Amino acid sequence: MRFLALGAVFLSLALAQTCQVQMTPPDYKELPVYMPQLSLQVSPSTLTQRGSFTVSASTTNPSATAWVRVRWNGGQLALKDVNWGTPGYSPLLQGPNGSQWVQGCPSVSTSTRELDDRDNGKHTFYAEALVYWREQYANFYCKTQRWDPSQNAWVPYEYYAYYQVYPSYTAPSYCTEQPNTRYWQVQSQVVSTSQTAYAYISWEQRAGTSYDAVLQELANRIMEDHKRATASMVAYAYAKEINDPVKSALAKAAQGYFYDCNWLGICNRADPAGEIKILTDVPSILSGLLYTGRLCGGFITFCFGGQNSRGADIGPKVEIKTFLMVKGWRHDYLLLDRLIPRKYYDPSDREYPGVPEEERNQVLQSCRLYKDTQEGRRCLALVETPTGIVPTLKSLLMIDPMFQRGRQYP
Repeated sequence: MRFLALGAVFLSLALAQTCQVQMTPPDYKELPVYMPQLSLQVSPSTLTQRGSFTVSASTTNPSATAWVRVRWNGGQLALKDVNWGTPGYSPLLQGPNGSQWVQGCPSVSTSTRELDDRDNGKHTFYAEALVYWREQYANFYCKTQRWDPSQNAWVPYEYYAYYQVYPSYTAPSYCTEQPNTRYWQVQSQVVSTSQTAYAYISWEQRAGTSYDAVLQELANRIMEDHKRATASMVAYAYAKEINDPVKSALAKAAQGYFYDCNWLGICNRADPAGEIKILTDVPSILSGLLYTGRLCGGFITFCFGGQNSRGADIGPKVEIKTFLMVKGWRHDYLLLDRLIPRKYYDPSDREYPGVPEEERNQVLQSCRLYKDTQEGRRCLALVETPTGIVPTLKSLLMIDPMFQRGRQYP
């Protein structure tokens, strides 16, 4: 039975060590004298189009490497962290038979599954390698002193010990190397490293999606993100219109709300968004979006936070349907909804023949997701970014100066 157990151990080791590392005693000259280093590359570092990451790992000494393997080590998405076993989320990397590892020898290179906007965020990849190297040791005679509690004094102390002499010298200064005692020893270790990569893929690239579906998903995202961001959420827009369901989601974030109440009436609270400013030349769109009170509720009424959702009529200066910026908990969202005139895509339009083909192609190719209406083609783009870009855009687009110059509501 003992023989069978040892055989199983050696068999498992043989299967794991997919490369045979040459090492010939007594000098093991095939091996390096320093521990090989492991490197991990993930390309591209930021994925902005639907596609895959390429994950590659290798060591500085391939001939001293038994195996190299990589795995996806989890992700930090807009609303949650995901890892192996997260319900409803498919891991980015899977090895044979559904294992977490993809292994190679003496290096490994693989690709993740295809990512889309549902994978946006930071992803971590992890690599391991079993490596070998050699070190030289020698026997030393050491003569020093040590404290003897029974005599309450320092007493002479002599001993023999083995210390490393190459590539590092570890013997204490009071030790003397003994002649002809040097020997080489093989060392092995599993070394590891990690690397992060980012996915920020625009939502309109998702296969099978539609104009209305993206707007609905943005509305849902604003609601779920606001539960986490609460008062740190801010939103700004240049808009001729903001339609449902996005308008309703912004209105709820502007008001704040209580949710997930239990039978005792104890609820979670989402405080009003810190600031919402809508700049428009169609003041009627501001209806249902303006709030400057407080969030109040409870059996004994308490008020929380401060509602700060305002609008301004800035005159005929808004040339797009909607440009909405929302700063969320971990991510920011930039929505662009513009109108393409019928002359660019409808052969029945009387101006269609007069549009140069090159101009037509440029306009239409820039519109990945659209919905045709009587007014024209509504073209939608939705970009998700790391949080922090919205305050920068607020300054660049002069939201505050334009707001101050316009007719303010309320």
